[in-house]
Amino acid sequence: MLNALGRIFGRGTSGDRDDPMAFLDEYAAVMNRHTGLEVYNGFKRGHTGLSIDAGFGSGMLLWLEDGQYCFDEEERGKVVKGGIIASASVELTQKVMVNYTVSILRHSLGLPVLGVPTKADELPSGWVLQETPTWSYVALDGPQGEHLEFVASGARYCVALAWLYDVTPSELLNAYMLPDGGPLLRRWLGYPYLR
Repeated sequence: MLNALGRIFGRGTSGDRDDPMAFLDEYAAVMNRHTGLEVYNGFKRGHTGLSIDAGFGSGMLLWLEDGQYCFDEEERGKVVKGGIIASASVELTQKVMVNYTVSILRHSLGLPVLGVPTKADELPSGWVLQETPTWSYVALDGPQGEHLEFVASGARYCVALAWLYDVTPSELLNAYMLPDGGPLLRRWLGYPYLR
């Protein structure tokens, strides 16, 4: 079903989902086609970043720095590093990027706001969020020995990763383009998580 949906919206097929960097092309194509944002995948051209231009001097940036993929907001050419998420895992960072920007996409498609839980007390059973004594969250540990490392400034950016542990960024993007989130977003919750 996701492949058929991908053909409808002009995206890649399941073979592309195995390459985490190929997802950035898919994401840019979807966002450029369906939202007012301008998304530029610099990774494809040998650069170290993907930019999301929201207009009026603001936007978001996904970039690689010192072995960490970082995703943060940009305003007037300045990026607040460590504000949203940084991780050695490009897939974790991409999932946070999708969750962070999906409300723009769903609004553009005329769909209701939909998302997975984002509060620390909404973690799935057995998952634990590690917090440093300062202001950041640094990992999620799962009941089956899962360990997801990152640096994030707020639980709302990383809690969803526990729900999306075994989902690819491409599958997540495709699910958010369905009015009710489809079976992927309903499989844990039993119902769409309307906000």
